[in-house]
Amino acid sequence: MADKQSSGEAKKSTQTSAASKKTEKQQKKSVPGSQNSALGDGEEMPEKSSAQPTAYSMRPAFGEMFPLPIVKNIMNSVMGEKLKDKTYDKDVASKWTSEIADEINQQIASNPKVKRYKHVVQVMLGQELGAGATYNSRCCWDCDCDTSISEVYSNTSLFCVCTVFGTYQY
Repeated sequence: MADKQSSGEAKKSTQTSAASKKTEKQQKKSVPGSQNSALGDGEEMPEKSSAQPTAYSMRPAFGEMFPLPIVKNIMNSVMGEKLKDKTYDKDVASKWTSEIADEINQQIASNPKVKRYKHVVQVMLGQELGAGATYNSRCCWDCDCDTSISEVYSNTSLFCVCTVFGTYQY
């Protein structure tokens, strides 16, 4: 009994697949402007043998790594430009940090070498009082593709630490 049922199911599946192929051919022939519309009734379009599946890269190519020298130059120039000849004022320090972070973020995002990376810009600004300070940051990520860079700007009145994290979009 089980053999008859399984052979009946096999016949149904071959019949439905043959019917679906036939309707696909008819639809291709009836579409105006398609390549198949010029073929006769008995002719079939040769299938493309060079069709390759699309590749999806899981790692950046050698030349597509996060451009640390470019990001470093952006960070140094923006911090130097925004904080040149400034003295620390706690009322406007939060405004300066936002402006610095926004400017660095915009310049990195507009750079074409950062196309498959997401980045985070973190800026810390403090008063220079002669005391030491420690700054540390950590993140879970892929050590082969993701990276970070930090730069420090200081003058007689203030110091600024900027860190950019670059993570590869899989």
